[in-house]
Amino acid sequence: MSVTMWDVFRDPVFRQCDPLIAAGRAGLDHEIRWAYTQERYDVTKFLSGGELLIIEGSSLAALDDAALQGYIDALADAGVSGLAIELVDYFRDVPSAIVSEADSRGLPVIGMRKRAPFVDLCQEINTRIVREQMLANIEMDTLSTSLRRRLADAASASDVASVLYRVLGEPIVIFGTDCGIVASAGMDGEALADLWREWSFLMISVRSGGVTVATVGVSQRFSIIGLPVRDVIRAELDRCLPSFIPQSIEFKIRMKLLAGARDGVSAKDAEIVESEEMMGALGFLKGSRCFVFALVFSAPGIRIPRFAAELRDKARHDGENGRTDVLFLMEGNAIYGCFLSDDAYATSAGFNESCRTLLTTFLSLDVWVLAGVATTGAAGLLNGLTMVRYAVAHGQPNWGHITPLNDGVYSRMLDIERTDDAVDMLIGQIAGRLLPGDAMLVDTLRVLAESDGSKTEACTRLGVKRQTLYNRLDKVTELTGIEQRDHKAWNSLLTVARLIAARRNGQ
Repeated sequence: MSVTMWDVFRDPVFRQCDPLIAAGRAGLDHEIRWAYTQERYDVTKFLSGGELLIIEGSSLAALDDAALQGYIDALADAGVSGLAIELVDYFRDVPSAIVSEADSRGLPVIGMRKRAPFVDLCQEINTRIVREQMLANIEMDTLSTSLRRRLADAASASDVASVLYRVLGEPIVIFGTDCGIVASAGMDGEALADLWREWSFLMISVRSGGVTVATVGVSQRFSIIGLPVRDVIRAELDRCLPSFIPQSIEFKIRMKLLAGARDGVSAKDAEIVESEEMMGALGFLKGSRCFVFALVFSAPGIRIPRFAAELRDKARHDGENGRTDVLFLMEGNAIYGCFLSDDAYATSAGFNESCRTLLTTFLSLDVWVLAGVATTGAAGLLNGLTMVRYAVAHGQPNWGHITPLNDGVYSRMLDIERTDDAVDMLIGQIAGRLLPGDAMLVDTLRVLAESDGSKTEACTRLGVKRQTLYNRLDKVTELTGIEQRDHKAWNSLLTVARLIAARRNGQ
């Protein structure tokens, strides 16, 4: 168990200070890593996040409202868990500027109306934190030992589900990556749908060989499972469950294709060639159009198999001009996937439209959809899935809406340490693999960018007729899936063209 700001407020030693909750009630569940006292205004230089800061307010007494708000902002930005301020000498009430800013930032502020030695307060809270950490470690060791001993006798996925149910005391459902239910324990099959609607489930991804092979749903009907317990469960499941999940050659190919680039940044030539061979093994041309996506659920449940069935039914089509299909996998509370098409007569714009239209049918208030654009071949698939996974892991869910994948490309770029890797990612995600190799198209986009989007000026500088320019831009859309009407993505493409040209010219 961790120590939170609520625990501090209720602590017997702290209660001697006659505390009141002055602001930031929304953050009272913040966990405290350490209690600390320091009066300096620039105290954040000495903090690393998670602290309870206890002050008498001497450095704040003469400050105006703007400075007080800046102080609270600095604490919130530093990840401080809460502030306790003495209301004896320098303040009788918590200043309104602190209250309003702390409320807006969700930073708990406790006023202490009676004096107590700060050393006693810090000692009480820090001792409690250490004690709780020791108890938590013992609990984790006991849980890990119990799970490992019992799972050693498991002979099937059903046995694994039963062991988890007995040890955790919570109903269990095990999903395959195809979203089908592999096993369950602690619930009647006929009542499964009703139970999913009523209970909250924690979804744990189980991995083997670097890819997800199953997802385990653990009910939180009777208790909330925290991160340390989740990590223990995941470690034991990674150890035993994969051996009970069928993994055919086709299964492994699909998992590798949907894992994205190996380095988590951008696909390299060797893995692109390997992935083209994998696409061929699944019956797709290496030049197939690809459209990546993710469906993220705030409350995943028994409807996930239904979503998967609808995905297959709506996306699969065999016609005279080619084949359209979908690859997807369930991983935690998300479905990652890619629509693929060999239809020789379909345009990138048309494929974009059909994929987005299909994805809108899955929208609801607890579903967030991430949608890419039509790209070509394995490079587009790998780079797109890499970006999708980053967006799910680091983005802010916009429940009930579709978020264009390229909206987050610059944030992703800034999060990559090496400049060359960041540029590789940006080029791969926006331009794909084919466009950078076409000097004429790159120069056309570069000149258009340098002409501030003026097609008349671009035609003059390129020495071509307007229809020739239009034909080139249409070809760009076919290669990248980015349409001119998508102004944000198109401007990113113009920027990328200038980067490609600069690299080519050694600038």
